[in-house]
Amino acid sequence: MKKTFKMMLAVAMLFTVTLSANAQFSSSGGDRVPDRFHMGIRGGLTSNSWTHYDPLLFPTGGIALDFQVAPVPIFLGIGMNYANLGFKYDSYGDTETVDAHSIHMPLTASYHINVAPNLFINPFAGPFFSYDLTDIEDEDDIDDSRFNYGFRVGCGMNFGRLTFDLGYDLGLKNFGNSDHSIKTGTLFMTVGFNWAGSR
Repeated sequence: MKKTFKMMLAVAMLFTVTLSANAQFSSSGGDRVPDRFHMGIRGGLTSNSWTHYDPLLFPTGGIALDFQVAPVPIFLGIGMNYANLGFKYDSYGDTETVDAHSIHMPLTASYHINVAPNLFINPFAGPFFSYDLTDIEDEDDIDDSRFNYGFRVGCGMNFGRLTFDLGYDLGLKNFGNSDHSIKTGTLFMTVGFNWAGSR
């Protein structure tokens, strides 16, 4: 819970800083309007953890698109990517890995803030859904459901066709089938390239 709070606080501080920078940039006459539609590829790393288990670092990749849904630069973003939402644990001195190779689908709203020529900062938030392709039902204290869902928060940056995203997926589904709650938490960092919609 402390990690989630710190992540949300960092995003809020970044949002405040970018709003201030945007106000200064706009006052100098440099504000730009973002393209109304973007689509491209994404790749990077995730650090996924389950309650009571150790985090698992793994590559991720997929596609993403967003489009403007209001007169102001508010965008709706949709993505589909591969992510290993598994975990690690210590078993009699050895480290064991449990894989959960998943299709991960976020649905976010973002506000695109122009802070410099061709540079936009995009705070985002919204739900995510995922489906486990491998099934981890062999674990004694974990529910065998393959579906997961939760809330995503983070911030992105677009420079021309290049994108950078940093965020956190807070899992809300309880996978625990014993007396304690087991939920996922995923820190992610991706870079990407938009083949549709440049800045």
